[in-house]
Amino acid sequence: MSIEYQINNKVSAFQIIDVFNSVGWNKETKDILSAFQNSYYITAYDQDHLVGFARAISDNYYYTGIFDVITRPEYQNQGIARTMVKHLIEQFSGTYFFLTYTEGNREFYKKCGFSDNNRAMWIPKKTD
Repeated sequence: MSIEYQINNKVSAFQIIDVFNSVGWNKETKDILSAFQNSYYITAYDQDHLVGFARAISDNYYYTGIFDVITRPEYQNQGIARTMVKHLIEQFSGTYFFLTYTEGNREFYKKCGFSDNNRAMWIPKKTD
């Protein structure tokens, strides 16, 4: 298996949603392309099959947020997600990084160099 990484490539909403679904995350198809188009993102492919992605939003000076670091379950624990996070950290080096993570992923992000910060807050997205 040879994983190929691409930056800000053309990817379909169907491909993205399929990866989200593979880990049990629900995202709206109608919104997902806009989210990716307004982000810097890296994708991982096994041949032509999208197996993972990670995205960031940055002001390129102070702050960078990392979001949606996902690898299909059958491709996890092979260094793919870590490679994508490492790329984002290198791309936006010199900024402060922040992220939120899902249950069970704290240790992964610690291995990527993140540490806990008890001074962060958020307001969840309103749903109508």
